[in-house]
Amino acid sequence: MIIVGGGHAGVEAALASARLGVESVLVTADFARVCTLPCNPSVGGSAKGQLVREIDALGGEMGRLIDQSSLHVRFLNESKGPAVRALRAQADKPRYAQRAREALAGQANLSIHQGLVEDLIVEGGRVRGVLTDAGTRLLGRAVVLATGTFLGGRIFRGEHHEAAGRFGERPALGLSDALRRLGFTMGRLKTGTPPRIDRETVDVTAMVAQAPSAVPLPFSYRSEPVFAGPQLSCYITQTTELTHRLVRENLHRSPLYGLDLIRGIGPRYCPSIEDKVVKFAHNPTHQIFIEPEGWDEPTWYVGGFSTSLPAEVQEAMLRSLPGLEAVRMLRAGYAVEYDIVQPIELEATLETRRIAGLFHCGQLNGTSGYEEAAAQGLVAGINAALAVKGAPPLRLGRTDSYIGTMIDDLVTKGVDEPYRMLTSRAEHRIVLRHDNADVRLSPLGHAIGLLDDQAYEAFEKRRLAVETGVARAERIRLPELLINNSRIANGTSVAEALRRPEIAFADVAARLEIDSTIGERVAIEIKCAGYARRQQTAIERAQRDEAVAIPDDLAFDALRALSHEAREKLSLHRPRTLGAAGRVPGVTPADVAILSIMLHRRERAQTAAVGR
Repeated sequence: MIIVGGGHAGVEAALASARLGVESVLVTADFARVCTLPCNPSVGGSAKGQLVREIDALGGEMGRLIDQSSLHVRFLNESKGPAVRALRAQADKPRYAQRAREALAGQANLSIHQGLVEDLIVEGGRVRGVLTDAGTRLLGRAVVLATGTFLGGRIFRGEHHEAAGRFGERPALGLSDALRRLGFTMGRLKTGTPPRIDRETVDVTAMVAQAPSAVPLPFSYRSEPVFAGPQLSCYITQTTELTHRLVRENLHRSPLYGLDLIRGIGPRYCPSIEDKVVKFAHNPTHQIFIEPEGWDEPTWYVGGFSTSLPAEVQEAMLRSLPGLEAVRMLRAGYAVEYDIVQPIELEATLETRRIAGLFHCGQLNGTSGYEEAAAQGLVAGINAALAVKGAPPLRLGRTDSYIGTMIDDLVTKGVDEPYRMLTSRAEHRIVLRHDNADVRLSPLGHAIGLLDDQAYEAFEKRRLAVETGVARAERIRLPELLINNSRIANGTSVAEALRRPEIAFADVAARLEIDSTIGERVAIEIKCAGYARRQQTAIERAQRDEAVAIPDDLAFDALRALSHEAREKLSLHRPRTLGAAGRVPGVTPADVAILSIMLHRRERAQTAAVGR
């Protein structure tokens, strides 16, 4: 099989297919630029951290790559509970890419072909291979497209614009034309990157420091709990009135506004500084994150400052930020516009419905972010390999993973803007936690042959240790104690104590006498058990509600408990079932839950009326 593209999606797809025993070739324009982390060199974060953890639980590579190159790691949302707690790490950019290249180069069954794919070879409704710009025909039984921003890519900075997939790299123009000829529904999206600055010209004393974790926090279940290298601080500064004035005064030179050059829709959850100033004019300041790009790299990344204004304007804007008054800009930011194929063209396996054997993943499907791309690449690579081997496909659902939730969103709703995974998109997030990804997915990874026996045996030991720890916590009794101002009565079990929100594993660790990593998982299992049972009931109810009919005369506009967007979209699409309503773009799981309650109330009222 053939994998096209050497970004995060392509790397996961290529490694997965090769590890499943299928002879594979990765086609990339420049092997030296595989997984270069072209935007923020970080992995994880809210919802994204869960994706990385799930990739690892299935046997993917991203978790190990970031663990081998992390220079700043910490948990986000710790105060909000384990269901939304997420790990995030800043990477040493060169080392991350190097580790990815090493993994590819050392993988059996995998070869690398440098070139740009210009066309697909399709016969009888099935893909047979690809044609490169050098005229080389590569034939295979499956093709995975992981083209990133290169498909019809064009970059913009002020009045300047040119065809490019990334700065200094050629776009894939012929492949866009090939997909159009085959009848695929195409779209156009936009993303961007901020300027990079010289770390020696930054005054961090004028900023708020963000310290990394004092203890190692690996993403991968297969990584040793050690730091990859020295842990560095990140910093926060703020935009000023001058920053905003410079943006407003130069909007006529913006490809997004005055020049009106960009047609693609940009990411809602990572807007450019121009969008922030224009669309959120009521905010006097915006947070800006200053983050290192490597242990030995001279460049720092300016997070939250994506822009396509002219370079000289960008430099003036940077110098308006506290701590950057004397900064030297090493590279200006730019916007990039690119083609996508609407993901409603796909099965849940990520195989296209139109062409057998052709799989799409990553930004080609309208997503944004390394983690979303890697997760799709893993699923596409697995399913392409399983198809070649004649084995049943892997299908992940909303009830077992964030990955399944994302794919279901994509293939049923499509996209009209870059899709980002959010915890709010996962209605079953209490049971889809960061800590239990292995319980949910490692048996699947091992069953298909991607997670090796050694990793699976380690998982089984962890699972048994957690189960034993929970039983031990239920059995051990405490004397009368005062813990964190919480009075514990004599004879209270450790489990009963842990169910209190103010009591953590560290408070009872001496009583349980188990490894701290396992102990933290035991505490989370105990604290979440009641919520998880209720969510399991909700899962079963949701499965029953999938076939609940929506009456033709239901006036969605009158249902004020629904969001305005939901009322608008439901009135337009008129779904016939509750399950179909959940797949309408703009309708959230919360909207579906409200609609379900209303439909059941209506049914009960009608039944009662008939009875009278």
